[in-house]
Order: sequence, then C-alpha cells, then structure tokens
Amino acid sequence: MGVHERKEREKVQRKNDIIDAAERLFFKYGFDRVSIDQIAEEAELAKGTIYLYFRSREDLHYAIVNRGLNAMAQVITEGYDPRKPGAENLLEMGKSYIRFTRMYPGYNRALMVFDASKFEKVDQKESMKILDPGSPLHHLIEVVAKGQKDGSVRDDILPAVLGILMWANLSSVLEFVTLRRPVMEKLSLREEELINTQFEVALHGILLKPESK
Repeated sequence: MGVHERKEREKVQRKNDIIDAAERLFFKYGFDRVSIDQIAEEAELAKGTIYLYFRSREDLHYAIVNRGLNAMAQVITEGYDPRKPGAENLLEMGKSYIRFTRMYPGYNRALMVFDASKFEKVDQKESMKILDPGSPLHHLIEVVAKGQKDGSVRDDILPAVLGILMWANLSSVLEFVTLRRPVMEKLSLREEELINTQFEVALHGILLKPESK
C-alpha cells in the first residue's frame, strides 16, 4: 500500500471514529444535548480535528442519519420479491419499515428528530444522498413505478409524487408513535392498530383512481 492510499485509509477510519463517538453520545443523551467538545473528548481527538471532517454538529447528526438510511435500505429490500406485483411489495416495504424502527431504535430516532432547520445547515451534496440509487426513497419510487407498469398501482400520478407521499405519510405516523407515546397512551391507541390503518388508507389511495364524474 502506497503512502497516499494509507493516508486516505486513515482519514476514512478517523472520520468513522468520529461518527462512532457522536453516535454513542447522541444515542445516550439525545441529539440536542451533546456538544462538539464532548464528541472530541469521546473520540480522543482535538476539537479542531473534528472540524476538519465535519463543519457542524448538524453535519455529524446527518452522518448518523445516513447510517440509518443505509440500515433501512438493507431491511426494506430483504423482503422485496420481483415476482410479486408492485402493490404487494409496497405493503411489504411498509412492514419492513416497522421492523427497521424496532431493530434500530437509535437510527430511527436520528431520522425522526432531524428536522428542516437542521437539514438546511447540511452540505447540499450530502443532503442529496437521500435520492442515490439503492437508498430507501429511490427504491420506493422504483417499486411504485413497477406497480404502475403491472397495473397494481394507479398510473395517473408520477411515481416520484406517489413515492414521496407514501414516505411522508408513513414517516409522520412513525414519528408520532415514536415521539408522542404519552398521547398514544392517553387516547388508548395501540401502535400496531395506528400503523396498520395508515397502510390501508395509503394503499387505498394509490391503488384506486378517483371515479370520473
């Protein structure tokens, strides 16, 4: 291995070490209660070194979000079956999304609490990774398009529009279930009932076209 390759490998390793340190602290104390100083101490690095790799705490938070998206992509694609109609795969993706939230509660919370104000502070190139091939949203749009071709999903709306609407609706329900548990308990709502009903409503909307008047 040459000197250049070794240095690049060390940089990648140091960057991952920083993310690992931030992840441990964020998951333990919360995403708004950890400072760059604490992350530097946890990573056993100088504060200035952290800023060589990440411009802000939001950038670090988004790096963890990207880890979560990669984990989610692996979970939701495991249940994908190209022999099944698109609509069936969409339903399976929804169930897989729930499995992801239970398998990776830390990453799920990272996604839930990363709001618009933080997103605006993230490097634009990094923020566009959500649309990279293999990402959960990209896969969802592909499955919608497949369903439109096989006739199991309504074809009068662009696949990207349907995909984003499904993503936003499910994310909102899961955010409510994750962050508003006292409200759920006050209303005597069960997590499974709320999520399954959301699936039914969403699928009804994407499978059926409105009747012509």
